[in-house]
Amino acid sequence: MMPVIESVKASVHGTKAAVNLYAILRNLEELCRLDPASIALIQGKRNTIRFKIRGGPAADLVIADGNVSMQEPAGASSILLYFRSPEHLNKMIEGKANPIPLRGLSRLGFLTTDFTKLTQRLEYYLRPDEGLLKDADYFAIHTRLLLNTAAYAVACIGNYDETGRRIAARIPDGIISISIEESGQQVFLHALKGRLQAMKSAPAAPSAYMVFDTVQSANDVLSENADVHELIVTERLKLKGMLPMIQHMNDILARVPQFV
Repeated sequence: MMPVIESVKASVHGTKAAVNLYAILRNLEELCRLDPASIALIQGKRNTIRFKIRGGPAADLVIADGNVSMQEPAGASSILLYFRSPEHLNKMIEGKANPIPLRGLSRLGFLTTDFTKLTQRLEYYLRPDEGLLKDADYFAIHTRLLLNTAAYAVACIGNYDETGRRIAARIPDGIISISIEESGQQVFLHALKGRLQAMKSAPAAPSAYMVFDTVQSANDVLSENADVHELIVTERLKLKGMLPMIQHMNDILARVPQFV
């Protein structure tokens, strides 16, 4: 579980930085399993990029032979990118600022070429135009990343945002499963003593289930292009188990657009 930094709790910038780091950039893991062009950019490359925010969250992106994984900082990193504040990282994500490299100056070429192209590839899938969405393969990857982003962003907001923390405190301990029947994608949200953790595998059986029938249904909801109640009535979206858990989770999910 990524640690929650007490000093950035209830901070809008701090919550947004956590979402950018733990939800948005984490999508590089999935992208480098799904997109051949992204895999090719880092094939044969090995680097650990540490993102360190003063007074804020930190994480390592471990790149190894076409694979990416996000981990808690441990040991030495080959590249250390320092940010003066959560706002500094947020501006980098927006393309309005650069990080401060404190380690790995000899590897700046990788950052400014291959890694930059990789993040541009991620943006390509997360911020589509209408034409791209008509391509079935693109649409499938876009929706998969959207669902991952939503789950991890809910956890960040539930742990950092003042309103989100109040809602998270009302979620009974247990696991919520969010899945798409058509694609087989499944992510989980683990609630424990008011803390939330998103994950791609669960340590125990879920207490509540939110099941979309198709990729299109999931995309419609996550893109705010559908009436959720209509989907439930037509059984394109099924809710099972401890429904109050899902209701509280959805209350946090409604806050996600404020931070992405």
